[in-house]
Amino acid sequence: MSPPEPDPVDGGPPALTVAAVARRLGVAPATLRTWARRYGLGPSAHEAGAHRRYTSADLARLVVMRRLTLEGVPPVVAARTAIASTPGVAGAPDAAARDGEAAPVVRVLTSPAAEELVSAARATAALLDARTPLTRRPSPAGRDALQQAALDSDAATCTRLVAAACERLGPVGAWEELVAPALRALGRRWEATGVGVDTEVLLSAAVLEALRGLPAPQRTTSAVVLLAAAEGETSSLPLHVLATQVAATGAVPRVLAPGLPREALAAAVRRTGPVAVCLHAAHPVRDGAQLAALPRLRAPARLVLSGPGWEGVRVPEGRTASRTDDLGAASELLALAAAP
Repeated sequence: MSPPEPDPVDGGPPALTVAAVARRLGVAPATLRTWARRYGLGPSAHEAGAHRRYTSADLARLVVMRRLTLEGVPPVVAARTAIASTPGVAGAPDAAARDGEAAPVVRVLTSPAAEELVSAARATAALLDARTPLTRRPSPAGRDALQQAALDSDAATCTRLVAAACERLGPVGAWEELVAPALRALGRRWEATGVGVDTEVLLSAAVLEALRGLPAPQRTTSAVVLLAAAEGETSSLPLHVLATQVAATGAVPRVLAPGLPREALAAAVRRTGPVAVCLHAAHPVRDGAQLAALPRLRAPARLVLSGPGWEGVRVPEGRTASRTDDLGAASELLALAAAP
């Protein structure tokens, strides 16, 4: 067997065969060929007399495709999002998202009523935090165990560890204390070495499996909470975490696939009449005009902007929105909006 060829795009990791990529992503080689034929997600590296091979950029797009299909996104939508993404977006979070463990920041835009909501959310979060013994939080060793299980391709252990954290801390607590740090560490490893992209896919699938395995809460209201990713986002995994937390309040969460045109999001808002709309942005939002395309929400419905990507983005004049970097505070704001 001939050795893998160097990646012709960036001189980094070697270009990979169909079989090698299929093993990393946990799909059949026939699936990759279908994605290449139907959606243009095929290998781009080619030399005369040799089979085409996947470059690091090709692999990054396929990670997005695989992750979104695992989340239930239709393949045609997932492919459109994957093609529109860049290797930097498809891989680990950017440097700003990876830096340290900064304290969560909650900001309020344009409205005293929104400020009251955030204050209430902070108070509720503080109460919940006070009731959670520090000894029950995942230790650094617990995070290391999750990372190692992902590196060992041990999906069952990953699912078990995430499910146990969800039971102790709730879905959002498990995300913030265990899953997000593990994903950041695995992303740094991928950036540094060019290998291990499969670990992100495996861990994302394990998180979804753990969330699906949680006891189904009783629905106590018909209130709909609409959860969507900001334009340019390629993952809805944090939205599924938020959806599970919202469902625990008795409300009806609706998660939209990332990559939808802003007109489609606006149509979904009109169709569902939600009590709250949450737009999540892990990466910097490049076009704040997407907020202007949203229909105006009738009071007391709320618009919540979650994630660090909304930093510095102006809300259209006359609109009211709450903005928070903290997924926990976002879940509390949504719970307050959905309360009878």
